[in-house]
Amino acid sequence: MMNSLHHHKKWEKLSGQNDWEGLLDPLDIDLRRNIIHYGEKAQACYDTFDSTKISKYAGLANGRPYKYRVTKFLYATSGIALPDAFLFKSLSREAWSKESNFIGYVAVAEDESVAMLERRDIVIAWRGTIQSLEWVNDLQFLQLSASSILGKGDGNDDPKVHEGWYSTRFILRKIRNRHLTKLVQDPK
Repeated sequence: MMNSLHHHKKWEKLSGQNDWEGLLDPLDIDLRRNIIHYGEKAQACYDTFDSTKISKYAGLANGRPYKYRVTKFLYATSGIALPDAFLFKSLSREAWSKESNFIGYVAVAEDESVAMLERRDIVIAWRGTIQSLEWVNDLQFLQLSASSILGKGDGNDDPKVHEGWYSTRFILRKIRNRHLTKLVQDPK
Protein backbone atom coordinates (compact mmCIF):
# COMPACT_ATOMS: atom_id res chain seq x y z
CA MET A 1 0.00 0.00 0.00
CA MET A 2 2.75 2.47 0.90
CA ASN A 3 4.92 1.57 -2.07
CA SER A 4 4.73 4.89 -3.88
CA LEU A 5 8.30 5.77 -4.85
CA HIS A 6 7.64 9.41 -4.00
CA HIS A 7 5.93 8.59 -0.69
CA HIS A 8 8.99 7.48 1.26
CA LYS A 9 10.97 10.51 0.14
CA LYS A 10 8.56 12.94 1.81
CA TRP A 11 7.72 11.01 4.99
CA GLU A 12 8.69 13.92 7.24
CA LYS A 13 6.15 16.20 5.53
CA LEU A 14 3.56 13.42 5.72
CA SER A 15 4.28 13.06 9.45
CA GLY A 16 3.40 16.69 10.14
CA GLN A 17 6.51 18.70 9.39
CA ASN A 18 5.25 22.19 8.44
CA ASP A 19 1.76 21.28 9.75
CA TRP A 20 0.82 19.39 6.53
CA GLU A 21 1.01 22.64 4.54
CA GLY A 22 -0.23 22.10 0.98
CA LEU A 23 -1.29 18.51 1.70
CA LEU A 24 -4.80 18.92 3.12
CA ASP A 25 -6.96 20.68 0.53
CA PRO A 26 -7.15 18.78 -1.68
CA LEU A 27 -5.97 15.78 0.32
CA ASP A 28 -2.58 14.62 -0.97
CA ILE A 29 -2.71 11.00 -2.17
CA ASP A 30 0.43 10.07 -0.22
CA LEU A 31 -0.98 11.67 2.94
CA ARG A 32 -4.15 9.65 2.39
CA ARG A 33 -2.04 6.47 2.14
CA ASN A 34 -0.19 7.47 5.31
CA ILE A 35 -3.44 8.05 7.24
CA ILE A 36 -4.79 4.67 6.12
CA HIS A 37 -1.49 2.90 6.91
CA TYR A 38 -1.31 4.19 10.49
CA GLY A 39 -5.06 3.91 10.94
CA GLU A 40 -4.70 0.20 10.21
CA LYS A 41 -2.05 -0.02 12.94
CA ALA A 42 -4.49 1.55 15.42
CA GLN A 43 -7.28 -0.77 14.20
CA ALA A 44 -5.00 -3.70 15.01
CA CYS A 45 -5.37 -2.73 18.68
CA TYR A 46 -9.11 -3.31 18.45
CA ASP A 47 -8.71 -6.43 16.34
CA THR A 48 -6.25 -8.04 18.75
CA PHE A 49 -8.14 -7.28 21.98
CA ASP A 50 -9.21 -10.66 23.39
CA SER A 51 -12.82 -10.20 24.50
CA THR A 52 -13.50 -13.87 25.16
CA LYS A 53 -14.44 -13.90 28.85
CA ILE A 54 -13.62 -17.60 29.33
CA SER A 55 -10.11 -17.17 27.93
CA LYS A 56 -7.26 -16.90 30.39
CA TYR A 57 -6.00 -14.17 28.04
CA ALA A 58 -9.18 -12.06 28.25
CA GLY A 59 -8.31 -8.38 28.11
CA LEU A 60 -4.92 -9.09 26.51
CA ALA A 61 -3.68 -9.01 22.92
CA ASN A 62 -3.87 -11.85 20.42
CA GLY A 63 -2.20 -10.94 17.16
CA ARG A 64 0.68 -9.37 15.29
CA PRO A 65 0.73 -6.30 13.02
CA TYR A 66 1.79 -7.11 9.45
CA LYS A 67 5.45 -6.44 8.54
CA TYR A 68 6.16 -4.99 11.97
CA ARG A 69 7.72 -6.75 14.93
CA VAL A 70 6.00 -5.97 18.21
CA THR A 71 8.60 -4.97 20.78
CA LYS A 72 6.23 -4.15 23.63
CA PHE A 73 2.57 -4.56 24.47
CA LEU A 74 0.92 -1.71 26.38
CA TYR A 75 -1.51 -2.31 29.25
CA ALA A 76 -3.50 0.07 31.39
CA THR A 77 -5.75 0.20 34.41
CA SER A 78 -8.24 2.83 35.44
CA GLY A 79 -7.59 5.33 38.18
CA ILE A 80 -11.24 5.29 39.21
CA ALA A 81 -12.32 3.06 42.08
CA LEU A 82 -15.40 1.24 40.80
CA PRO A 83 -16.82 -2.26 41.17
CA ASP A 84 -15.08 -5.14 39.37
CA ALA A 85 -17.87 -5.28 36.79
CA PHE A 86 -16.35 -2.34 34.93
CA LEU A 87 -12.93 -3.85 34.11
CA PHE A 88 -12.87 -6.53 31.42
CA LYS A 89 -11.67 -9.51 33.43
CA SER A 90 -11.05 -13.09 32.54
CA LEU A 91 -13.27 -15.70 34.14
CA SER A 92 -10.37 -18.15 33.91
CA ARG A 93 -8.53 -19.08 37.11
CA GLU A 94 -5.32 -18.93 35.06
CA ALA A 95 -5.77 -15.28 34.03
CA TRP A 96 -2.56 -13.36 33.43
CA SER A 97 -3.84 -10.24 35.16
CA LYS A 98 -6.89 -9.30 37.17
CA GLU A 99 -6.30 -5.55 36.93
CA SER A 100 -4.89 -4.68 33.47
CA ASN A 101 -6.22 -4.59 29.92
CA PHE A 102 -4.32 -4.47 26.64
CA ILE A 103 -4.46 -1.01 25.06
CA GLY A 104 -1.82 -1.08 22.35
CA TYR A 105 1.68 -1.94 21.26
CA VAL A 106 5.03 -0.61 20.15
CA ALA A 107 6.25 -2.13 16.88
CA VAL A 108 9.32 -1.74 14.72
CA ALA A 109 9.32 -2.18 10.95
CA GLU A 110 10.88 -5.46 9.89
CA ASP A 111 13.70 -5.51 7.33
CA GLU A 112 11.28 -5.94 4.40
CA SER A 113 9.49 -2.72 5.38
CA VAL A 114 12.78 -0.91 6.06
CA ALA A 115 13.91 -1.65 2.51
CA MET A 116 10.66 -0.23 1.14
CA LEU A 117 10.51 2.86 3.40
CA GLU A 118 14.27 3.54 3.52
CA ARG A 119 13.98 4.04 7.28
CA ARG A 120 13.15 1.93 10.33
CA ASP A 121 9.60 2.96 11.21
CA ILE A 122 8.53 2.79 14.85
CA VAL A 123 4.80 2.66 15.57
CA ILE A 124 3.15 3.26 18.91
CA ALA A 125 -0.48 2.30 18.39
CA TRP A 126 -3.25 2.25 20.94
CA ARG A 127 -6.93 1.59 20.83
CA GLY A 128 -9.67 3.93 21.88
CA THR A 129 -12.41 3.43 24.40
CA ILE A 130 -14.21 0.06 24.40
CA GLN A 131 -14.64 -1.05 28.01
CA SER A 132 -17.19 0.32 30.50
CA LEU A 133 -14.60 1.68 32.91
CA GLU A 134 -12.78 3.40 30.07
CA TRP A 135 -16.01 5.17 29.13
CA VAL A 136 -16.39 6.32 32.74
CA ASN A 137 -12.86 7.76 32.58
CA ASP A 138 -13.66 9.48 29.28
CA LEU A 139 -16.81 11.06 30.67
CA GLN A 140 -14.74 13.11 33.06
CA PHE A 141 -14.45 16.25 30.96
CA LEU A 142 -11.49 17.90 32.65
CA GLN A 143 -9.78 20.06 30.04
CA LEU A 144 -6.16 21.16 30.28
CA SER A 145 -4.26 23.80 28.37
CA ALA A 146 -2.76 22.38 25.18
CA SER A 147 -0.33 25.26 24.71
CA SER A 148 2.64 23.00 25.49
CA ILE A 149 1.58 20.87 22.49
CA LEU A 150 0.07 23.42 20.11
CA GLY A 151 1.82 26.61 21.15
CA LYS A 152 0.21 29.76 22.48
CA GLY A 153 -3.04 30.81 20.86
CA ASP A 154 -3.65 34.23 19.34
CA GLY A 155 -4.86 36.87 21.79
CA ASN A 156 -6.95 35.31 24.55
CA ASP A 157 -7.10 31.90 22.90
CA ASP A 158 -5.91 29.05 25.06
CA PRO A 159 -6.45 25.75 23.25
CA LYS A 160 -7.70 22.95 25.50
CA VAL A 161 -7.41 19.17 25.34
CA HIS A 162 -9.02 16.32 27.31
CA GLU A 163 -6.88 15.43 30.33
CA GLY A 164 -6.74 11.76 29.30
CA TRP A 165 -5.36 12.57 25.85
CA TYR A 166 -2.90 15.02 27.34
CA SER A 167 -1.46 12.46 29.77
CA THR A 168 -1.49 9.73 27.11
CA ARG A 169 0.55 11.93 24.78
CA PHE A 170 3.31 12.41 27.33
CA ILE A 171 3.31 8.78 28.45
CA LEU A 172 3.64 7.69 24.82
CA ARG A 173 6.46 10.17 24.29
CA LYS A 174 8.35 8.56 27.19
CA ILE A 175 7.73 5.10 25.70
CA ARG A 176 8.93 6.32 22.30
CA ASN A 177 12.11 7.82 23.74
CA ARG A 178 12.88 4.63 25.65
CA HIS A 179 12.46 2.54 22.50
CA LEU A 180 14.53 4.91 20.38
CA THR A 181 17.41 4.50 22.81
CA LYS A 182 17.11 0.70 22.61
CA LEU A 183 16.90 0.78 18.80
CA VAL A 184 20.02 2.90 18.49
CA GLN A 185 21.83 0.24 20.52
CA ASP A 186 20.25 -2.70 18.65
CA PRO A 187 18.18 -1.88 15.54
CA LYS A 188 16.90 -5.44 15.18
